[in-house]
Amino acid sequence: MLTDLEFIRYSRQLMLPGFGEAAQLKLKQSKVLLIGCGGLGHAASQYLVSSGIGQLTLVDGDKVELSNLQRQVLFRDADTGFNKAKMAVRQLKQLNPHGQIEAIEQHFSADNADALLAKADWVLDCTDNFNSRTLINQLCQHSQISLISAAAIDQQGQLMLWPFAHNQSPCYSCLFPELTDQSGNCSSLGVLAPLLGIIGSMQAMLLIQQIIQPDTQAKFWQFEGLGFSLKSYALPLQHCCCNEEKIA
Repeated sequence: MLTDLEFIRYSRQLMLPGFGEAAQLKLKQSKVLLIGCGGLGHAASQYLVSSGIGQLTLVDGDKVELSNLQRQVLFRDADTGFNKAKMAVRQLKQLNPHGQIEAIEQHFSADNADALLAKADWVLDCTDNFNSRTLINQLCQHSQISLISAAAIDQQGQLMLWPFAHNQSPCYSCLFPELTDQSGNCSSLGVLAPLLGIIGSMQAMLLIQQIIQPDTQAKFWQFEGLGFSLKSYALPLQHCCCNEEKIA
């Protein structure tokens, strides 16, 4: 049940049609693994924590650098040189005292995946490279844990829903069979800071909606910042191009 203070804190969403206490309790009981404490992770984590997600685990082995501060808005100049997940959790705990927030000061990998995925019933992929997205997608598919992935570069963003817990689904490699890390990321091609806030917030909103009412259809959204256009695509069920031999 919700406490009196939680009723007050979440009152603006509790009054929404079709939301109410039952939906808020679903958020409170949810366990979310967020991988990558860059710009996407900053926006998504803040709105998940403020909305009442019960357990949030942040995973990142990198340290804060000066060039991160343009878009990773939880960090301050004094945080440079310290672990990203640890510094982000310190700020998030001040945002909402309700719920559990944990920092894992490591990169997500095949070696620690089992232990980390055991902490979650949902995963948010907020990483910034193809290899990480592919690995996270394969391991979530293998473990039947639903995943929301996002990417942002230049002034373009992408959002992907992979309902692995509820249905057979195509995977990231089915959608982007030719993509490699040579395609670039924000470190090599740049990114406009507010784009990370837009796409990361969309990740948080999509996750909240899926926790309350899961969708069994894989979906893909493309956002164009220059024209402020958003296109949505349903990804049809098909035999996935991946197989368990690829997961090592």
